[in-house]
Amino acid sequence: MAEEQKPVAAQAPNVEAEKDVQNVLAELKGEAEAPANGTESKEEAPADKPTEDAEEARIIAAAAKLGEQSEKAEKNAKSEGQQEYRGRRRANQSKFDPSAQEETDDPVEIRKQVEFYFSDSNLPMDKFLFSKVGGRQNNAVPLELLHSFKRMRRFQPFSAIVEALKTSETLELTDNDTSVRRKVPLPESVADIHDASVVKVFEDKAMTRSIYAKGFGEEQPTTQLDIEAFFASYGPINAIRLRRTADKHFKGSVFVEFESEEKQKAFLELDPKPQWKGQDLLIKSKKEYCDEKVADIEAGRVRPSGGRGRGGHRGGRGGRGGNRRDNRRDNRDWRERRADDQKRGFRNDRDRDQPERREYHQSGVPVVQSTAESTGQKRTREDEANGDHPAKKVDSKE
Repeated sequence: MAEEQKPVAAQAPNVEAEKDVQNVLAELKGEAEAPANGTESKEEAPADKPTEDAEEARIIAAAAKLGEQSEKAEKNAKSEGQQEYRGRRRANQSKFDPSAQEETDDPVEIRKQVEFYFSDSNLPMDKFLFSKVGGRQNNAVPLELLHSFKRMRRFQPFSAIVEALKTSETLELTDNDTSVRRKVPLPESVADIHDASVVKVFEDKAMTRSIYAKGFGEEQPTTQLDIEAFFASYGPINAIRLRRTADKHFKGSVFVEFESEEKQKAFLELDPKPQWKGQDLLIKSKKEYCDEKVADIEAGRVRPSGGRGRGGHRGGRGGRGGNRRDNRRDNRDWRERRADDQKRGFRNDRDRDQPERREYHQSGVPVVQSTAESTGQKRTREDEANGDHPAKKVDSKE
């Protein structure tokens, strides 16, 4: 399949190079055979004119040089074509469009959105905003920056944001009402720099009040907003995460964090179960979902994720920063590697000096991709508040 879909860009330079070779050969051959003054033959050429053997050698050398250039051009084209293909494959497939929301100056809506950004349910997972806050340093964030987020642009005029936050119970304005920060900083145990182990701690705390739901179908521009509205009646809700693949394609399932464990249990006990557009949903606790994935992996029914999980490393076998031995290709069957990993407690050499990694592997929670997982791409302003950025959760907190 890969050969059948070979990028056109990889073929064109090679064809052009071959034409160049043929043209040069023709020119060189013509120069060797043509009379020196238009009348004399090769036999009558001056004594200092290159011999036929020397001319042929020059032609061969020139052809060889062009051949090398052709081969190099083809390799470069192939490389560029492969990069272009990988770029297309990893393109952002999220269809979420927050512009569908109407402009408003509602102070309740404004406070709800901004308080969510700085909440324990979002801030530790939001790498961009965490870097601005500085973790436990609790730096103030300019309101102008927040207002540039897609989710915030509907709040107009700008002065309405300032007025709404003056009565916030969790946030306070600073710098002459131009910036905002938490009234209570993140715990002292939280690092100043974003740390995946911190994310794991906050996610574990939210596990008992979270559920998994599947059956939301293909994503539309308003799907995210529709799902938020769907769960709002069962709230209060702290956060909703649309689960996505690495290229942001919606998987049709979500993780929902309720305000309390009691609210989560009440939702799970609903009879009849909630439906999405007349269709049944697969609903279970997030812990049950994670436990089932662990069991499937251990039984060999599901292949472990090769992606980079929070609090762990790539596939347990040497991600970025791993040692040379860990990064060598392991050609064993994945079941053999899994069995070896189980014997080692899913640890590699780096885990000896990093107990937090070891604790994560022993926690029994599998690596599950979701909206909040990072792809390693730098966050842009266009992704700040659209809910489909890897480090972003969706707000539906009441």
